[in-house]
Amino acid sequence: MAKSFKVLVGTFFFQFWILFMGLAGYMIYRLIVYRETWNIILFIVTMILQFKYVKSELFIKFQLWFQMMEWFDKREIVEVEKPKKSNSMFCFHPHGIYSMGMVHNLYTKNTFFENLVVLSSRFALSIPFSGLLLTLFGLQGVHPENLTKLLKKGSNVGIMVGGFEEATLTKYGENRVYIKERKGFIKYALRYGTTIYPVFTFGENNMFYTYNGFQSLRLWLNKFKLIGTIYWSRFLTVPEPHIEMITVCGKGIELPKIENPSKEDIDKYHQSYIQGLKELYDTYAPKYAPKVPLQIF
Repeated sequence: MAKSFKVLVGTFFFQFWILFMGLAGYMIYRLIVYRETWNIILFIVTMILQFKYVKSELFIKFQLWFQMMEWFDKREIVEVEKPKKSNSMFCFHPHGIYSMGMVHNLYTKNTFFENLVVLSSRFALSIPFSGLLLTLFGLQGVHPENLTKLLKKGSNVGIMVGGFEEATLTKYGENRVYIKERKGFIKYALRYGTTIYPVFTFGENNMFYTYNGFQSLRLWLNKFKLIGTIYWSRFLTVPEPHIEMITVCGKGIELPKIENPSKEDIDKYHQSYIQGLKELYDTYAPKYAPKVPLQIF
């Protein structure tokens, strides 16, 4: 399917986020190897300046004008049930490389995305330059203080539960999620009686090819907030366009309000979440990912 010039330019513009991440990585390399102290000053100044910025409607309109979402041949959002308009947590899988299932659907009209505060790691938002673009696009920190503030006032939030580890596990042709050791989101949801929705994007893991060796080492690097993925497509760092990106929002899992949930409470509802995610996947995989089992890490 031919892409318009505007879509091509918009997709190229999106790559600035990746370019800035690479630049930040190079600066860290120079700091460690050559001990260039000016890098420390630049990092600190840039991070302080970025903390002053917030979501920009003008910036969002600028990006949406390019219709970057049309880069993919097919994009669809499926809602198993009508999600609540408040006090809900939408947990996205898989993370993939760019989390396109979340990013590209974020401002789609008349879906649960419209009323969503998307949360990202404080590390990602702090990276010089690229973190600024994420902030202007509306992403906020997933750190406990901000998550508590949002849930307390009944906001709808979207999080990538699997984080860097799930990105590291990305493999073309397979669907993998990292969830067994991720229980913190359950604890916070229980404190405020938040309804949790598992969300799965079919096609996310087919946007890039990835290097899959030394998996244990790469997962270990994630503990230090270091990227553990090596990826590419026919268009280098631009995702493959000829895929179907289908995002399915599953049934809500109602959680009771428990101010100080015990380990048993957290484990119980964590298992309920995993079961809900598996049911969502098993229901829609025959149509969108036939003969591809869900791998849970």
